[in-house]
Amino acid sequence: MKKSFVYGALVLMAAAAVNRVIGFVYQAAIYRLIGPEGVGLYNLVYPVYILIIVLTTAGIPLGISKLVSEAEVNGNHRLSYQVLWLSLVILIASGSFFTVISHLASPLLLEHVFANKMVYPVFRCLLPGIFIVSLSSAFRGFFQGLMDMKPPAVSQVIEQVVRVLLGISLALYLLPQGIQWAAAGIAASGVVGEFFGLTVLITSFLRRKPLNIVISLPGIAASYNILRKLFKMCTPITLGRIATTVMLSIDSMLIPFVLRETGYSTSAATAIYGQLTGVALTLLSVPSIITVSLATSLVPAISEAVALNRSFVVSSRTSEALRVTLLAAIPFVSAFMILPDEITQAVFGSPEAGHLLSVLAVGGLFAYLQQTTTGVLQGLGYPVIPLINTIIAGFVKVVGIFALSLYPSLGVTAIAYCFDIFFILAAGLNILSLYRKTGCYVSISNDVFKPVTAGLLTAMIYSGFYKSLYQVLEMNFLSVTISLGSGFIFYIFAVAMMGSLKKSDLRRLPYIKRLIR
Repeated sequence: MKKSFVYGALVLMAAAAVNRVIGFVYQAAIYRLIGPEGVGLYNLVYPVYILIIVLTTAGIPLGISKLVSEAEVNGNHRLSYQVLWLSLVILIASGSFFTVISHLASPLLLEHVFANKMVYPVFRCLLPGIFIVSLSSAFRGFFQGLMDMKPPAVSQVIEQVVRVLLGISLALYLLPQGIQWAAAGIAASGVVGEFFGLTVLITSFLRRKPLNIVISLPGIAASYNILRKLFKMCTPITLGRIATTVMLSIDSMLIPFVLRETGYSTSAATAIYGQLTGVALTLLSVPSIITVSLATSLVPAISEAVALNRSFVVSSRTSEALRVTLLAAIPFVSAFMILPDEITQAVFGSPEAGHLLSVLAVGGLFAYLQQTTTGVLQGLGYPVIPLINTIIAGFVKVVGIFALSLYPSLGVTAIAYCFDIFFILAAGLNILSLYRKTGCYVSISNDVFKPVTAGLLTAMIYSGFYKSLYQVLEMNFLSVTISLGSGFIFYIFAVAMMGSLKKSDLRRLPYIKRLIR
């Protein structure tokens, strides 16, 4: 069982990594194709769409995976399929209900929620995805409960590939009809990709279903018992996801409103929102591929230490999670601060978004610490604590952004600083909670001062290499690529020489681990 779990986890991580890379390249291509206003139109709608998805699925997929896993451990294969069947009935009903309600409510949403009336075709194109995602989530939960991660992984990759190929094609075809139709084409491509992903999941399910098991609904008593367990597991997760998506939805409504109040036109406000979410925040999230992967490997170890009541091990592993996150994040933050305009130009062709990236980089380090500390708190068995901390920080951010409408001179830069305050406050509260629960600590000399010193030296490498290369090559993309690569290599060498980087850190990366051996 353990071997299959580790193998399945690696399969999902590999698929997630492939999807993140493809998705990042796709976002850069789409931004260059339809510009900041087109991306802004899509990002205005997407948080509301995700909120509807969260309400539709209500955390049921996670409950399915846990109940199916328990049934398989007990050898009750029939119960596994009954859990899936009952959940499918619920999700078909909720998917249909929310799809219809969203369709009927779309004029109201357009009037009172969305900041730009041009999002209407984008939102309508997303609506079929509500039903499709609800079905897909059930099958994904089922396969994860069986420890068979290959079908979900394959479906995610197929979904992403279809989305990218069709999205670029539809955007090119529809762009002459208007930027809102190009954004709608991108939304429609996502739904088609989800449909192909669902097809892969259903095909895999039909191939593996034993012929001697007849899928049928359980009896009333058994159904009640399954539903009780499902919603008991789902409620905390659902509340957390609702809180997160509600905050994203508020951002999508509030930021364009505040920008219009400060004197920007609706079109300009949408474009700036596109620069913030489609460029600056997208680039800021890149290091999370590394920090989340490194921190994730520590969470099971922390959970194990908690189960064995080894408080010292819990404290030391929590401290290690913080140290590793700082170590991995600093070179990225240095790059975002030193070469913001050059990076945004090289990736998105949008140097005007560089200023936003440099401001967000101030809180970037805390954004990565928030991700790590949230995972560790969940591993400790305190999932509600990071939820409450995120809500508190989110409330402060919303109040700050809204207050900016009273001071138009502060502009969009102040909005980016509000995000920094959110990251700092959420991470700070999480770290304080961890200290109280575990007594964890961070060595100022080894874990902070040395990596920061290496980061400052790396920043000099970034700047010096870029200026020298650009004078010779006069090619921004190549100059940025070589400068960042050289800087990262120098940083790794520097922290290794200072003693901050250990072999145990490298062993957390699968391929590096093999090289060390």
